[in-house]
Amino acid sequence: MGMTDFGAGFDAAALRTAGAVALALARSRPGAARRLRPAKPGDPAVRRLAHELAARLTGAARELAEPDRLAAVAAVGEAFAALGPREARALFAADPGPAPAPEASLSPAARAAYRELFALCRAAGGSEGAGSEGTPAPGAADAAARFEEEYTRYVARAQARIQLFGLTFSQARQDWPLDLAYISLAVSGGQLLEDPGLQAPVKAEVALNAVERILLRGPAGSGKSTLVQWLALNAARSSFGPRLRDWNTLVPFVLPLRSFNSPAGLPLPEDWLTATGVPLTAPEGWVAQLLSAGRALVLLDGVDEVPPRLRSRTESWLRELLTAYPAARFVVTTRPSAVPEDWLTAQGFSSLALLPMERDDVGAFITHWHDSARAEADGEGAGRERELLDRYEKALLQAVGTRRDLGRLATNPLMCALLCALNRDRRMHLPRARKELYDAALDMLLIRRDSERDISGVEGVYLSRDEQTLLLQRLAYWLIRNGQVEASAEEAIRMIAESLDAMPQVKAQGSAQTVFRHLLIRSGLLREPVPGSVLFVHRTFQDYLGAKAAVEARDFGVLVRNAHEDTWDNVVRMAVGHARPDERAYLLRQLLKRADQSEGDRSRLVLLAAACLEHAPELDPEVWREVEARTARLLPPRSPSQAGELAKAGELVLELLPEPAGLTEDEAAATIRTAALVGGDRALQVVAGFRADERYGVERELSDAWGRFPLDAYVDSVLADAPMRTAHLHVRTAEQLRALDRLPHIRRLHVTWDGPVPREISGRRDLESLTMHRNALLSDLSPLAGQPSLRHLGVLDCPKVTGIEVVGELETDSLAFGYLRDDLSLAPLAGVPGLRSLVIGFEPQERRIGDVPAGPGLTSLHLWQGARRMTLDGIERWPGVETLTVAGSGQYRQLVRSLPLTGLDSLRIRHAAPVSAAALLPYERLTRLVLIRCALEGTLEALREFRALRRLVLNECLGTVDLSPLAPLEELVIELYRGTHVSGAGLFPPERLVRRD
Repeated sequence: MGMTDFGAGFDAAALRTAGAVALALARSRPGAARRLRPAKPGDPAVRRLAHELAARLTGAARELAEPDRLAAVAAVGEAFAALGPREARALFAADPGPAPAPEASLSPAARAAYRELFALCRAAGGSEGAGSEGTPAPGAADAAARFEEEYTRYVARAQARIQLFGLTFSQARQDWPLDLAYISLAVSGGQLLEDPGLQAPVKAEVALNAVERILLRGPAGSGKSTLVQWLALNAARSSFGPRLRDWNTLVPFVLPLRSFNSPAGLPLPEDWLTATGVPLTAPEGWVAQLLSAGRALVLLDGVDEVPPRLRSRTESWLRELLTAYPAARFVVTTRPSAVPEDWLTAQGFSSLALLPMERDDVGAFITHWHDSARAEADGEGAGRERELLDRYEKALLQAVGTRRDLGRLATNPLMCALLCALNRDRRMHLPRARKELYDAALDMLLIRRDSERDISGVEGVYLSRDEQTLLLQRLAYWLIRNGQVEASAEEAIRMIAESLDAMPQVKAQGSAQTVFRHLLIRSGLLREPVPGSVLFVHRTFQDYLGAKAAVEARDFGVLVRNAHEDTWDNVVRMAVGHARPDERAYLLRQLLKRADQSEGDRSRLVLLAAACLEHAPELDPEVWREVEARTARLLPPRSPSQAGELAKAGELVLELLPEPAGLTEDEAAATIRTAALVGGDRALQVVAGFRADERYGVERELSDAWGRFPLDAYVDSVLADAPMRTAHLHVRTAEQLRALDRLPHIRRLHVTWDGPVPREISGRRDLESLTMHRNALLSDLSPLAGQPSLRHLGVLDCPKVTGIEVVGELETDSLAFGYLRDDLSLAPLAGVPGLRSLVIGFEPQERRIGDVPAGPGLTSLHLWQGARRMTLDGIERWPGVETLTVAGSGQYRQLVRSLPLTGLDSLRIRHAAPVSAAALLPYERLTRLVLIRCALEGTLEALREFRALRRLVLNECLGTVDLSPLAPLEELVIELYRGTHVSGAGLFPPERLVRRD
């Protein structure tokens, strides 16, 4: 029975508003009490407050029309949800002041009700806080709560600042606020959010919110550790935004795995604080309690920094943690090739890859860097320095947009920071090659930054650039050979002492310990993460210096022998740059020879040799041709991961990529991606060759490649002649929006934009399909009214949208609503009589699917993760549904127990456990079955009874799936996405077993 006679919609809205009030009250409390788990609608205190809110509606509110009544209650909930700790404390104070102004979109009657309801919630919340069960009495907060507050304050201080390369030269300022320096990077993870484009890139924080266990992959300098630091900082401060608001109750633990490479092994939870240098003593069992309660955010940084011989030990340790504490959240980072693609997927991990920065990301980083530099400028010449920085910023933005060599270098945060620093240091005269860039950076760090500021011999030692380089490269090579990224100070001093015997001019200036302190303090290349330990400021500099040492020692056999290891691939590439021409040719020939002898690593070693050519300014033409010929045998690429590997070879691969004719859809799409990742004029020509291809996968890649080339050139060369009849053109920037005037033939758009519906969209009257996506500011859809040709409208991840009434003024037959405000009503669907396809990806007022007023002609219904709490009650209203997606174990159980739609043609089941093939037998008419992140129970043998089944898709399913019972089904094709372990695959010919990234 409901709380009121207003119906389930109002009851749900009242519960949500009461939950927001309860959470605001928790934030208002001093100490760790404000970090309570999120208030849930079923909590007794929340339900009590919701009943009171409903019962005390005034007569005026009762007379409101339902939309106004719901809008007023929802506005109150939003006002409380938006309160930070300081505002919440002020609100619940004795003399709180007026309520926050409601949104202007509310009617006058709804605004009056809003003010009254706000006052009611404030008063009820205050009384609840004074006497509610579980609220600690003044001075009686337990030791664990007090320690949690102390610990999170410490983490917030420790993680709040970051070193920006090129901005740490001042003795007065060694680091910068992370809030100022951080930019959000993109990851591959569109499939996690059920985006229309399966491989569409998404921002990291959006993807993180979709899963609870994440393996984050990225090459050196891509921003993995910075993202870990950002997560720790925001968790400690409870300052995540709306997309990660549930993470605000988590307590972060940052565990750099490089610190646990000793024989002593990896620490138990009670030892985490000591092992990571936190100078606080936790109450007994405190960490374990957080892990068990699901309130721990465990950030494991750098699997690749664990020596290969110890990685199995690390994996076993992590598996034990996951078994003991299944509710905790885990984020693990690694370089791409350090562990297999499907590492830990059986334990529920999803793999995300940090993507190379696109042009807009690069521009944002350059602006952030120069903003920080302008903030650093002070003193008498500050004005002049800021003027120069304005010029440097403008010049660099132009250079990376027009110079092919710089554009290829500026693909990750480290390289962008290097370019910013050198552009400033060299007065806008930048090197052209990667090795020159590193050489210039070392020159700037080791000598020029001190000599130009008249600083020398501060520690009683003066070292030339060559002397510093010799000492540092010996340390770097020792770390690489031993599979480490961190050494004890004692080991470093011992190595320096051994070197000083051959450097009498340095030995005469001081002891090995004095020289070590000089390198640590003055070189700019070393840092001390904890007392008594030392590592390079970035792995890239360790690899660069270690490669130099390897070449000088003529350790080419060592380089080739280890070339298959992920920790050595950068070293090998840089060694080719350091080597003399004859040494370079020998090294590459040995790489190819080893590729012939290593079947498992053959492709990897050939591609590494190809990638080395970029670092070879002079090379025997015969060796060049041999590498080129061997690379050509790996073409065409067939997947995004193969495209990424090929692109590392640089421009060489552009000459080898095949012509469009005869390529399959996957091959053509991967060829476009390869060229786009390489970039440049020649790459644009390759992409343009596919502009007339209308296959979905190809058009999707043409859309995604737009951001990797100069806008006007891409419009003229590719999009002007691209039909784009199957995929959407993804529009992300204001410049791309303005370019739509030149593309009137493209009528399928996917717009990622913050703000109202753009004029370039609302002014079009010929659009056929439109998706508005990830718009944090969009509230009003009415500018889309009257679009005569629009057949599909999608509104995804737009949390401020106030209503979908606009659908009644459109002629759409397909609608998709995902990640919207949970109290939104789907009642306007009654005005769409021709609706045939519907996606619901949030919790609407209608909690029973049968209460959704979609017309009888519905043939396709998809319930995404956000709608997993809806029930399937009443789904039999649409007997014509042929394609169905269900999410969560509850919907799956209803589907197999009540059997409402046995005529289904296509079924997708997401995030359900356990799923039984035998339980699906009543749906024997299925031609397509998709299982995503499901745990299977029993075998797949029952699927042999599905005579019409033609395609089975398994994506990140848990455990090992035995495919052998399906081998006799000659017309069945099985698609396997990474993260699904299978047995029996050898029984299937290649055309019946398709593996996807």
